[in-house]
Formats: sequence, C-alpha cells, structure tokens
Amino acid sequence: METKKQRLALRRWIGKEEERSYLEVPFAVDGPVERIDIAYRYERGGAEKTVVDIGLRSPERIVGWSGGAREAFFVGTEKATPGYLAGPIAEGEWAVLLGAYKIPEGGAEVIVEVELARPHGRWMKGDLHMHSVHSDGGYTIEQAKDSCKARGLEFMALTDHNTSSQNFAALAPDEQLLLVPGVEMTSYYGHANVLGRPDALRDFRVTTSGQADGVLGEARERGGFVSLNHPFCPSCPWELGFDVPYDAIEVWNGPWRALNERALAWWQAQLSQGRRVIALGGSDTHREDRFVKHGRPTASVWTESDTVQGVLAGIRQGRVVLQFNPDETCMALASGEYGIGDTIPRHAIGEQGAVPLTIDVCGARGDRVALWSDRGIEALWDIALPASAEAGEWETEAAQAGGWSVQREIAAILAFDASEDKEGCVPAIPAGAAAESGVAPRMAETENGRVRLHFQGSADRLFYRLEARRVVEGLDQSVVTCLTNPVYIGRAEDTGA
Repeated sequence: METKKQRLALRRWIGKEEERSYLEVPFAVDGPVERIDIAYRYERGGAEKTVVDIGLRSPERIVGWSGGAREAFFVGTEKATPGYLAGPIAEGEWAVLLGAYKIPEGGAEVIVEVELARPHGRWMKGDLHMHSVHSDGGYTIEQAKDSCKARGLEFMALTDHNTSSQNFAALAPDEQLLLVPGVEMTSYYGHANVLGRPDALRDFRVTTSGQADGVLGEARERGGFVSLNHPFCPSCPWELGFDVPYDAIEVWNGPWRALNERALAWWQAQLSQGRRVIALGGSDTHREDRFVKHGRPTASVWTESDTVQGVLAGIRQGRVVLQFNPDETCMALASGEYGIGDTIPRHAIGEQGAVPLTIDVCGARGDRVALWSDRGIEALWDIALPASAEAGEWETEAAQAGGWSVQREIAAILAFDASEDKEGCVPAIPAGAAAESGVAPRMAETENGRVRLHFQGSADRLFYRLEARRVVEGLDQSVVTCLTNPVYIGRAEDTGA
C-alpha cells in the first residue's frame, strides 16, 4: 500500500563566500502529490547574526517567497500559506530556495525538512449553507471564514440569496478553508441550494413547478448540485413539489428542531420506497446568534482529495455524515469495503444473504444509536457516558451562558422553536418513541470515547443507516446528535450488480 506521506531531510552548508546569493536545495516530486510542507532551521545566534531567507520553486516557476518571516509553509492544490501560490503540484524537480543574506565567517548549516502528502481518503468537516453581506447576512466573507475556522471547519459553502457575487469575491485560496461556490435560489415558494459552480443559477424567479423544473434543470446541466432546503419549514416551506430536478434534501437546518423531524421522516419514507435521495444539512447562518452557528450542523464528507471538487464528489456519492456540532457525536457505517454512500453489489453478498455491518461511534455522551433500514429500527444501542468525558464545545457554551446545563440548552432551542412554530410543525420525537419499534436497546461501553459495534444485516433490505439521539431530561424529548446517509444493498436487477 502506497504511503500517504513522504518525508525528506535535506542539508545545505552555506559558506561565507556565498553570502548575498540565492541557492537551491532540490528535491523530486514523483507521482501524484496534493500538498508540500516545508520547514527549515539553522543556528541564528552567536556574535555574527545569521540570516537565511526561504522560498520555493516548482519545475515551472517561483511558487513563493517568505524572506525571513516564516520558519515553515506549505503549498497545496487549493490551499497555500500566504505568500505562496496554490495549484496542481507538477511532477519533476522542485527546489527550496535559500537566500544567503547574512552568513558568518565560519559558514552556516541549514536543515530543510520536506513532507510530500499524496492524495488519500479522509473525512472533512464543513458547513453547506450560510449567508454573508452579499445578501442579507451580517458576516463579511472574511468574518464568515474566521468563524468557520474557529469552529474547526475545513470547508464552507457560500449560499447567498439569488446572487453569485460572493463566489467571485472569494476567489483567493485560503490557508485553511476550502470555499465551495454556491447560491440559494430563494423564491416565494421555496428555497434550494445550488452548489459546485460559481454561476450555475441563471434565474431565481420561479412561481410554478414548471418554472422550477426548468431553472433547476438548467442549473444541474451547468454542473450545479441541487439541494432542496428546509422543505418543511413553517415560514418558508418547499411548495413546488418533489418532481422537480434535485439531488439532495436538507434534512437538518440549523439546530435540531421540529422542522427537521418532519424532513427526516419524509426522507426515511422516500428511502423505504426505494428512492435514493442524499441527505444534507447546513447551519443557514446569517449573523451571530445564540443557537444558530457555523457548523451546527456539521457536514462531514468523505473525500479523496483536499479540494473543492473532491468534497463535491463525496457529496454527490452520498458520503455524508451530519453532526450537531464539529466536536459532537460522529458515526461511520460499513460492510467490508463498502461504506456510507456505497451500494453493496449482489456478488459481494454471500449465499446466505448475510450483510455484516460494522458501526464505529466516537464522541457520544449518553446517546442512543439506532440502526435503520426500510423496515424501520433494526437495532438500538445505549452508549454509556464515559466517566472522564469532557464537555463538547456546545456544552461548554451552554455552561458559560448563565451556568446552563446541556439539557437546558437543548430545551431552550426546542422552546424557541415551539414559539416560532405557528403552524404546528411535527413535534420533537419523545425519548421513549424508539421503544415502540419493539427493539430492546443494548448497552455499549466506550473506550476513550470510542466504541465499535457489530450487526448481522440481511440482503433483503434496501439500505441501512445510523441515527443518534440524546434525551432532553425533564422534557422527555430527544434531539438528533448525528445521522448518516445509507449504505445501500444492490438489487438483482441493478446494472452491474
């Protein structure tokens, strides 16, 4: 198996006679590489001050120059340290540039460390729905980026209402965040995100299902990925029908509330009828708010590269897990080599029709994990709260806001939602509702906040997916802390199955 990283240690002795010259320390890039990290060091003290500047050359050009301001930097396909150019990393001879500005009489040794990171699969966390001052938001793009980075996110989608100007204002690569272009088609009859292209949406003025069909269809033809947003929101529901062209549904909008319960129930019904609809979530953040925050919920996407197109490819394949917060409960579901978003082909299923499932849970704090299929809940596990568990970020925030407990924070969200729910949207699911499935929960102990569970699934199901809930004490209600997209089971009639 090819290693993900290659590390090189290079040394260059600089003599006094080379002072005020530019030197190269070459290294080779062989095969695909998505990121190069450079660090260097030398003895700077002594009677004669030593100063060696640094930069980088690719096979084609100078990529960047730090002078003496940095001891380390990186360049990637779509991210780079300020002062360096992001872009595809070409194979061939590269060189670390050393500027011998001040060299002592006895010379100086410079040690250069190079790390080459090759493309590899990984989970990346981000927010797929937010607004800025380019429409009705209170954040500038830089403020939104800073907020997302402070929350530990790795990508963000700019989805201002009916405009694409924010995508062109954010063209410069960021050192930490991938910026996914997007727009929210905001009509008087429903909202939909179009992700993946800076200017995929040509018009937003739709008042009929036929018009929506044409506008969203064109957006998809132009490379856009369409997600119907908060379809059961009391104030701005989707009223243009579900026969229009779309790729996903936003089942989780902002903090967990009643409108999300209804979207989740609708999505489960579609999956159980054999439809493969991708579930997404996004914070819908406009400005600073106690409950609505960047990354609440967080969309964790499995991507094969640290690029926007890599993230979009993961989304298109349904390799998405939604979490209450970036540091909250996360789960993974797999059957052998097939994971979330994949279809298990018939040839990979044994003669007995068994589908062994592996469930990995981390960060759970007293959650109940449910395994769902088209038949309903198939298994339940109560994840024991570790004695040494540290409070999550949102729990710490709750404690700082007047000493509130986690339960009171969730209760406050639900109470606020109830006051806004003028049309009586479906209430939050009672904590004991899962018991109606007739499935008895099993207790699972965690080790270092992690637990691996096993379940013997069956090939006569359409899919399996995971959902984690946490009880709100005193209210006898639960909220979702994490949910996954399904692992699908191929049908005999499926092409290539």
